[in-house]
Parts: sequence; structure tokens; C-alpha cells
Amino acid sequence: MPLLPIDLQIMFSQLSYVGKEQAVQRDARPQYQFVQGTEMVQKAEHDDSAVNQSQQVKEGPEKTKEQEEREKHKHSQGQEKSDTRGSGSEEEKQIFEDPDLGHHVDLVG
Repeated sequence: MPLLPIDLQIMFSQLSYVGKEQAVQRDARPQYQFVQGTEMVQKAEHDDSAVNQSQQVKEGPEKTKEQEEREKHKHSQGQEKSDTRGSGSEEEKQIFEDPDLGHHVDLVG
């Protein structure tokens, strides 16, 4: 299908509108992102100033109670062992031993 001169005249006359429309579409994306970012900032500021509603409690506190009970149990066992050693040797130095490290030290140098 050939292009007639009248078609070319119409296309050239509409060329400025096409350019403006393309510029608007190109600028619309950053403008939309800016508006969306502004809304997010306002929502964050509102959430910071508002009182938060409590949520359902999950398994966290129960685990903490179990850990506290274990620590108390270990602590009470440690006191029983220290009582059986003898309370007369209070000047005895406490030596920290890590069972993961072992007792033999190899120094090369």
C-alpha cells in the first residue's frame, strides 16, 4: 500500500504531538515513583508515631523459660559440686577449662 502525499502531511503535522506524548510517558514513571515514595514515608512516619497493636505471642517466651530453667538447674548443680569439694579451701584459684579446646598445648616457634 503506497503512502500518499496527504498521508505524509498528516503524519508530519502530528509529529509534535507524538513527541510530547512520548515525553509525558517518559516522565510519568519517575513521577509515579516519587509519589509512591512520598506515600511510603508518610506511612512510616504515621507508624512511628502511632501505638502498635500487639500481635500473637509465638513460641519465643516458652523457649526463654526453658533456657532459664536449664541455667538455674546448671547453676544449682554447680553449687552442689562446689559444696562437695570443701568450703575450707576458699583461697583456691578458679581455673577456667573449655572442654572443646582440650588440655595439651603445642607451641611451635
